[in-house]
Amino acid sequence: MRLALAFTILFTFSCLSSAALEAGILLERDSFADGSILADFEANGSFSFSQSPSAMKLSFMVVNPEPKPIDIYLAVFDKDEKKWAVIKQLGRAPPRGTMMFEYETNFEYAGLSSETDEFALIGESDKGLVGKVFTIEENWEDYERQLKSSIGLAALIALPSAFLLMVALGIFVYSQLGRGRLRTEEGEYTLSTLFFPRVKGRPISELIADVMINPVFWAFEALSGLVLVCLILIFSISMINWEIALLIFVVGGAVCWLMPFIYVITIWLLEVWEREPLRFPFALFMWGIFAAFIAFWLNLAVDFIGGGISESIFGSVGSGLFTLLSAILIAPFIEEFAKGFGVLIASGHHELDDTFDGILYGFAAGAGFSAIENWLYFAVQNNPAAAGGFWGWVFLIVYRSVFDSLGHGWFTACIGGMIGFMKARQSLRRYAILGFFPGWLLASVLHALFNLFAVVDGIINVLKAFPVFVFNPAMLFLTTLVFAVIITFALKESKDRVERGV
Repeated sequence: MRLALAFTILFTFSCLSSAALEAGILLERDSFADGSILADFEANGSFSFSQSPSAMKLSFMVVNPEPKPIDIYLAVFDKDEKKWAVIKQLGRAPPRGTMMFEYETNFEYAGLSSETDEFALIGESDKGLVGKVFTIEENWEDYERQLKSSIGLAALIALPSAFLLMVALGIFVYSQLGRGRLRTEEGEYTLSTLFFPRVKGRPISELIADVMINPVFWAFEALSGLVLVCLILIFSISMINWEIALLIFVVGGAVCWLMPFIYVITIWLLEVWEREPLRFPFALFMWGIFAAFIAFWLNLAVDFIGGGISESIFGSVGSGLFTLLSAILIAPFIEEFAKGFGVLIASGHHELDDTFDGILYGFAAGAGFSAIENWLYFAVQNNPAAAGGFWGWVFLIVYRSVFDSLGHGWFTACIGGMIGFMKARQSLRRYAILGFFPGWLLASVLHALFNLFAVVDGIINVLKAFPVFVFNPAMLFLTTLVFAVIITFALKESKDRVERGV
């Protein structure tokens, strides 16, 4: 979920509030003639920054030649909207008098070594709007040197740490192979059957599932993921200094896999009565990567078409509202369908035969999706420029790794759990694939609520200027508790079935 949506909703509502000259209103570039009011900027117009954000006090002197007082407003030129955005009313210049105005603002690093901002003092007089434009040059080279040093140190720590953790995780998983009892016939899961599964006498649904479990298909899914990774790098370089972009791309790529892997392996290890062959959760994890590829292009198409139509009807406000509504009401349904479809394919295999299996398969698909999405957010959406600096970026990496990975896993587990629940019951088994639809609806609604709460948390962060998240963690805590209860009963169900020899 994009934190920028929080800014979108605040901006949208401010634009809808009134058409008068007040804070939040956008004015056309030519709304006033530059120099139509006498004013001076009490500074050299050029600043160098070594930290972001940096508070600076701007001082202006205004001469009012009119016989009536003039209300003076400060505005900044919005480069995206190509309009003047009114920030605040500074005060009132007395009739035929001189007045000093001050405004303290925060300058934030936007990914460029140097940047030019335009401010304007705008007054309302009997003759209309009058104003004076001031240019401020921002130099962020000192800050970039510090940022590169901090991220470089993070890379030196993150890369070997991630490698060692993954190796340790791999060794531990290898030690657990074969410890869970397998219901399947002896020799069904060997290295040769991984590439050439047994197909004689198998139903068509299982043959289709075997394609998804085959390493050849994994290679195709990995290639799709590689396309997204390349796009992530391109987007990252386009938004921030290329040296910093490469560093955050590498660090993001090193850490985005850790929590999804740990979550999936933890759930896989919970089953001691009939542990699934590792190839199945791994196959669903790879499908999650492929689902991210599918959802990326579908979401992009929806935003392009819907955003374009909304903008043509309602202008930039319509485009912003559509982006917000799409993230809450459309994207969750697209993403959960893409992830859940892989679980639906896997359900054709006889290995997915109860509720716990479905939860594991669904969670694995969601975790694979979250790994790629997190990489995108770490390198692009929540890079140090967007997150308010190095520590804000580190905080969001930890936050998304823990919470968003868990959320994506649980949402798609709803689909798998519903299908598995029906497959475990003789009376419902033949209709098990229909369990996809209520599971998909539940997963999508939970995902939509998650995105809505992310917007609410984002707005709170904007207002308080501090990254504190409340609603999303609370929702995921409750969701995890519910799934803990469901998994407890699902494991008992699995144990009873194994003991009955079914």
